[in-house]
Amino acid sequence: MKNQNKHLFAITIAIFILTALTPINASAENLQTTLEIKSISGGFGKVIAEIENTGTEIAESIEIVIEVKGGFLGKIDRIHICSGCSSCGTTLDPGAIKTESTAEAGRILGFGPVDVRVSSLAANAPEVETITQGFVLGIFVISDYSPP
Repeated sequence: MKNQNKHLFAITIAIFILTALTPINASAENLQTTLEIKSISGGFGKVIAEIENTGTEIAESIEIVIEVKGGFLGKIDRIHICSGCSSCGTTLDPGAIKTESTAEAGRILGFGPVDVRVSSLAANAPEVETITQGFVLGIFVISDYSPP
């Protein structure tokens, strides 16, 4: 009986030491990266957003959504969703910036104030979102946002 208790005690100590030496946070949290919306600007019939991977890991399955709504009588309504294509890919390296615009969703044309919402997320990064205002004057979109 004493030998069994000694073996059980030795096994318990060995398990304790192994778990103490193994990092507890060796989960997906350590593999997460971070995205940041660097700028939102207007243009000739479009809104342009720049997203930067500020983390240390490659952002995978990145998705960017740019939404422009408002104008006189609420007639401006453009949404562009980019979840990767053959020319831009679905990943973003650390320190890299991805530029996306609403041009693929159609030209913005109208008059009046608009709300511009830009959001981005990746499989290993939480969603970030920025909402700013702009103004549309015919085909010119005026919007200028950069983080503080």
